[in-house]
Amino acid sequence: MRILYISYFYPPLGGPAVLRNHSIVKYLARSGWEIDLITVKDPEYYYYDSSLDAELPGVNVHRVASADPMSLLRRIRGKKKQSGIYLNTPEKYKLAIRRLFPIDDKIGWLPYLIRKGKELLNSQSYDLIYVSCGPFSSGIGASRLSEKYGIPLVYDARDYWNLLSDYDLQGTIIHRKLSLYWEKRILRRSKLFVSATEGIRSDSIKAFGGDLANKSLTIYNGWDEEEFEGLEPGDTEGFELAYFGNIYARRSFKHFYLAVKRLKGEGKLPPDVSIKLYGNFNREAQDEIRESGIEELIEIVPALAHREALKRMLGAGALMLLINSSSPWGTLTSKLFEYLRCRKPILAMVPIDNEAAVLLRECGHDYIAPMESVESIYQQLKRLFDERGVHRAYLVPTDLSREEQIERLDERLRALVSS
Repeated sequence: MRILYISYFYPPLGGPAVLRNHSIVKYLARSGWEIDLITVKDPEYYYYDSSLDAELPGVNVHRVASADPMSLLRRIRGKKKQSGIYLNTPEKYKLAIRRLFPIDDKIGWLPYLIRKGKELLNSQSYDLIYVSCGPFSSGIGASRLSEKYGIPLVYDARDYWNLLSDYDLQGTIIHRKLSLYWEKRILRRSKLFVSATEGIRSDSIKAFGGDLANKSLTIYNGWDEEEFEGLEPGDTEGFELAYFGNIYARRSFKHFYLAVKRLKGEGKLPPDVSIKLYGNFNREAQDEIRESGIEELIEIVPALAHREALKRMLGAGALMLLINSSSPWGTLTSKLFEYLRCRKPILAMVPIDNEAAVLLRECGHDYIAPMESVESIYQQLKRLFDERGVHRAYLVPTDLSREEQIERLDERLRALVSS
């Protein structure tokens, strides 16, 4: 059985979207699927992870050019060292650029994707077309290929598209109507709708019709147990509050910094506490640190190879999670599952009743406070420090591992092909 898999994000790029796609094709190929994967060739990007193996057994990778802004920038700059222009450009300007484009700012890869897709589909037979979104422009290409060649479409939504309520990526009402038209069309065309969270699935069913319920499946990002094999906790000094990943859109550590500053001013902050932010952070996040009043406690560690990042997670005193309260109910971050696997205390600055909070409580984690509430974060930090010596048996449900999640996906894909 053969899949034409479409994803803009794939190694050597790094980040959560890459990890999801890399794991899906790795485990599907191991279970016997042959996969041709179309991805973009060498865009300008904020994070590369050379530790991820792009060449997997059973997976043939086809890289195509693109006319999206970051790919064009890469062509202009050639093979020069990464410039940092993405991280140093203010978010308001990046948002303005994104809003210039219909659907999304990656739509410039659409003609190249379709051309390569036609070339592959004309040369051999496929059982499925599987598309990972965002960028959601990928879904347009996959849908058009599915319609032209009559091959079942599987649509994997890693994020909210038109139902994203807290961050308007569409520049005009025309852009919004066009995006909504295409989301509805892609969902109608899809034989299977895969979502990265239960909230994306349930909200989509409510918004676009109950018929989605019977052809939808939630596949969490999970964690890859193979990546934890042989790992020892990284060396840390004192009690490290650690955050891994990016800060973007409406997410902010501003209120957390105020809570820590208050504890310090009251003499209630343990002297061995430090704050480490692992990742490549934008200009706004760096400005918040400079304005925090506790800059001496905070260290930015540039993005690490994934296994090295996992070692640092295992060595941290506590891990931090950040989701703004205006996010849709089903907003999750991929790091949540790796945090759960680490069995470390998690200071979750998230909406107290959203999907992330539900999963955390099910696993025994209850240091939960809204991201925007200085008082709530202050109280949870006090609890966290007071309970440092208390052993807590956090649950790690094995069915949330990537391997088991993708086994469920594999079963549905095989049923779809045989139907």
